[in-house]
Amino acid sequence: MNFDAAYIRRLAKAKNVDMDNLPTKEEIDRKFIETANKKLARQKMHRYYSDSVWSGNIPLRFAFSNWDITKQADPAKAKALGKHAFILAKQLEEKNFNIAMMGDRGVGKTSLALAMMDYLMDHGRSGMFVSTAELLRLVGDKYDDPSIVRKLRDIVRSMTEVDVLVLDDFGTEGGMTGSIKPVHKDLQDLMYQVSNARVDFENNCSRGVTIMTTNNTKQQLKQMYEGKFIDRVFPSDADHQLLFEGMNGVRNV
Repeated sequence: MNFDAAYIRRLAKAKNVDMDNLPTKEEIDRKFIETANKKLARQKMHRYYSDSVWSGNIPLRFAFSNWDITKQADPAKAKALGKHAFILAKQLEEKNFNIAMMGDRGVGKTSLALAMMDYLMDHGRSGMFVSTAELLRLVGDKYDDPSIVRKLRDIVRSMTEVDVLVLDDFGTEGGMTGSIKPVHKDLQDLMYQVSNARVDFENNCSRGVTIMTTNNTKQQLKQMYEGKFIDRVFPSDADHQLLFEGMNGVRNV
């Protein structure tokens, strides 16, 4: 069916199409590529997040707006910790480095780690949460359930590739203070593989962001894991270490 120019113009006008300012082929190609890249990025973000390893298989969400300083005996310190975490999250929009959050159980380390991940995901970076105690359970169960081998392979791939990796309760898999022992060799190997992939050796800097919450000191972690691994994942810059000393053990801060 043939259409004359007048008919095409009337149809274009009805559809609010400016016939005098149509995009060039190059512009159409560029727009197509941009749309395809955005779709691919969304798919990757979903894949990484879906590979998260949650304690009890229950996903957690927390934002900076949920940080309730009134639940602490020292609201000023709680406010300072929340502000510090927020400032670091803003810096991580443009630069990669690792974060360590250290303190007793239930003082809000996981909450602020989740808030940082939430903020960065809202600003276009992919995120993944891994409970290291739950990861150890999966590593142990793979011998009884072959299907877990494939699941672990997907988890490790995502841990190495994701922009923001949260390692929660890191060190609990090595025992409590006073009974610390080396972590299971298979988990040692897995974490070493991940840590290698998350270092840009050529430029001597982090590849992506690793946020660790732990009840242990760096020295205690070195009793559980090979020293090189801890040195790679644990930040040396004191400004990248959040200390929750003196905070109350309050869940869901």
